Amino acid sequence: MIKRRLPYYFGAFFINLIIISIIFAASQLVPFGSNNFLSSDLGTQYLAFLTELRRQLVSGNVHLYLFSQSLGDNFFPVISYYLLSPFNLLLVLFSPKGIPAAANIIIMLKISTMGVSMAYFLTSYFKKRGMANYLFTIAYSFCGFVASYFYDLMWLDALIMLPLVAVGVMLVIKQQKYILYYCSILLAIIFNYYLGYMLCIFSVCFFVYIALEEKLFQRKIKWHIIRNYLMTSILAGLSSAVVLIPTLVGMLKTAKTSFNLFNYLPSARFGLEALTELGIGGNTFQQRLEHGPSVFMTTLILILLLSYFFSSKISNQDKAHSLILLGVLLVSMFVTTFNTVWHMFQNPAGFPFRNSFIFSFVCIFIAYKAFDKGVFQESDTIIKSTCVAGILICLGYSTEWLLPRIIEKLGFDRPDNPYDGRYFWLSIACIVISGTLLLLLNRNQKFLSLMLIMVAFEVIANFNAVMGTAGLGNQLVYRSEFAKENNILKDVKNQSHKGQRIIVSKSGLNKAFPEKYNNYNDPILFNINGLSLYSSTLDQNTLEMMHNLGYFSLNVRRISYYGGTNLTNALLGVYYRVRQWDNHYHVEENYNAPSMGFLVDPDVYNFKMYQKRAFSNQDRLWQALNGNSQEYLKNVIINSMQQTEFNNKTLYTYQLSTRASGPLYFYVSPMNYVKARIYVNGKRIKTADKNVYSAASIRLGHFKNKQKIQVKILTDKALDVDPDYFQSLDQTSFLKTLQKFRQNSLQISSDLNHDTVRGTISVKNKSPMLFSIPYDDGWQASVDGKKVKIHKVVENLMAINLKPGKHQVVLNYQVPGLKLGWIVSGISVILFISFSLLEKSKYWKNKSKE
Repeated sequence: MIKRRLPYYFGAFFINLIIISIIFAASQLVPFGSNNFLSSDLGTQYLAFLTELRRQLVSGNVHLYLFSQSLGDNFFPVISYYLLSPFNLLLVLFSPKGIPAAANIIIMLKISTMGVSMAYFLTSYFKKRGMANYLFTIAYSFCGFVASYFYDLMWLDALIMLPLVAVGVMLVIKQQKYILYYCSILLAIIFNYYLGYMLCIFSVCFFVYIALEEKLFQRKIKWHIIRNYLMTSILAGLSSAVVLIPTLVGMLKTAKTSFNLFNYLPSARFGLEALTELGIGGNTFQQRLEHGPSVFMTTLILILLLSYFFSSKISNQDKAHSLILLGVLLVSMFVTTFNTVWHMFQNPAGFPFRNSFIFSFVCIFIAYKAFDKGVFQESDTIIKSTCVAGILICLGYSTEWLLPRIIEKLGFDRPDNPYDGRYFWLSIACIVISGTLLLLLNRNQKFLSLMLIMVAFEVIANFNAVMGTAGLGNQLVYRSEFAKENNILKDVKNQSHKGQRIIVSKSGLNKAFPEKYNNYNDPILFNINGLSLYSSTLDQNTLEMMHNLGYFSLNVRRISYYGGTNLTNALLGVYYRVRQWDNHYHVEENYNAPSMGFLVDPDVYNFKMYQKRAFSNQDRLWQALNGNSQEYLKNVIINSMQQTEFNNKTLYTYQLSTRASGPLYFYVSPMNYVKARIYVNGKRIKTADKNVYSAASIRLGHFKNKQKIQVKILTDKALDVDPDYFQSLDQTSFLKTLQKFRQNSLQISSDLNHDTVRGTISVKNKSPMLFSIPYDDGWQASVDGKKVKIHKVVENLMAINLKPGKHQVVLNYQVPGLKLGWIVSGISVILFISFSLLEKSKYWKNKSKE
């Protein structure tokens, strides 16, 4: 039996593998060329996270706290959101510089595996195996969701699990078997809890559908099955607590916990223009952040789906059941309220309608039901369905073309809503060909092969609609530049003291990327302690603290190293700055900073920050650390200010006199530096290699006390005669205090790669030790083996009290909620095993009575 099934499943796998290979080869992507998909989330996030995971797997040192995540953070939410796919184990077969190639191969394998799970579902439901099934496995594996979001490879596991969840639900109702359903839901949540949550909602919808189909609600056993289904669902969810509880604790510290009433208003999410998504090229890579639901399923499936509802071979009851299921899923995308609920009660930040793959699955399933009932034998039905499919595409493109013109006529700016008319004609041609093939299939089954070719052509064409508009990176350049930067950073890391941070202000790695690459996650990529991070798991308190100190933040998922001053970089332990210039790396020892832990004045406990007052925060903080009221940042004297209108902007000319010898900084919040131009004594100041759209402090140069300076600012922002805009750091006073902090720093002996900070220090007077490490409930501190209290200071840093003497200081980190998660998961697994054995014994008891 198994030998007979293997060729069927191998066929489903390898047909998909051949198709995705053709798609990748056409774009010369690795392993078929030197190109790589280093755009969007794959290039900016996954690449670094996968590299870190590979590093831990190869070294055998799995640690759950990373100091390379901004100032340091819990790595568990990143693991659970991005990295728990079993396919990621393949990373150990690649070198760090080969991770982009590994990502491509993992994507190919996941898409191929989707064909296997879908083939299993079709066989389980329809009890048929054969080439006809491949029409539907291909349509599912390359549906619109996959073509649109394949580079978000963490989501692809959910598409593998979805058919298994569906089979599990069927077995619960039809045979009272629970193991497959339990395991599929449990693994779906573990592999990616975000889409796993959506599969839980789908399981309820599909349970009701199969229950209606099997007339469960009219049977005596209904409450028994419903109870056991709910019990299995709850135990599966609780069994995943080892992932869910610590992830929840970690994610509660991010901005994802914010509530927005507008996300729950019952408004429409899209209009008739979304019908373009039914055809080839409905959306492109350029439209990835905003577009209609990605529900492409090939024209053959679309015609069969419509035929199901037009055909006399399908009973009205079956049509009603299917219409209810499709209607629920469609409304869940159309109405903002339900769409928000499906997306874990948060409005998606780009990549909308992430539940669209479930709608596509159900459409393909119903299309197979139509095919299985032989609707293609009804010529009138096929002709009618083909015409309606064409009308739907025409409606979509007509709306896409007409709507911007109506908006423009109403006096509003015409929206930029590009579409390619060639895809319209290609979609219409495919509808006509698919309809014709269905008509011919009734005469000769040999046309099934042509239909298979047609479906393969459409999915390739639709996939290329995305690939053709996306910029591709270069794997050869990436390998070369990664090796260069990795070597130099290893040397720099070895030269620096343990526990100090490194900034890479200009990277050669950017040459490998097709679009502007802002290096947010380079600290994770190269395993160095940095400041920046781009992740959905970014700690909101850390972000706000750094932003209030003058660091640039584009949104709640990003914090940059840019915006630091000598003072803040010293505070946070930044010792080296590395940059590439003329293909050579230059290492600058800028800040001579103390380590991550140093003795400060008790005034640190009373310090509070103010929003949009970065210089005031820095100056008062440094005073608190030193226990004095001395001015370290001194505002300039504005001798005069003139303003001139120039090209719809204003040119502000400031004549300044400094009040201290040292670097001069400028800060205004908010301020768009991309549109602004700043000149100091006639020389333009370059703001940054990255686009700074909001507040960040900028260094204007190094000047002596009482020096006259002219600053010109061309901007569309209204500026005042405000000396607080410009601040000089009193370098002499600052360096004295910096030397004191260095002499009273913790001598760190641990390598920070084992969730531990360990070091020694000699204390003359009772003092707090400030750690430039974000406050986290997972940290426990001990001094000379005795546990001590950790205080939250400077909004989100840590401090402990030390008495005079020489001390051994140890910080240990344990992921909050992980122990509880293990306990809940363990108990839940035991309960499910007991429940399964009990149900099995009842089954055999009843069987013996019969």
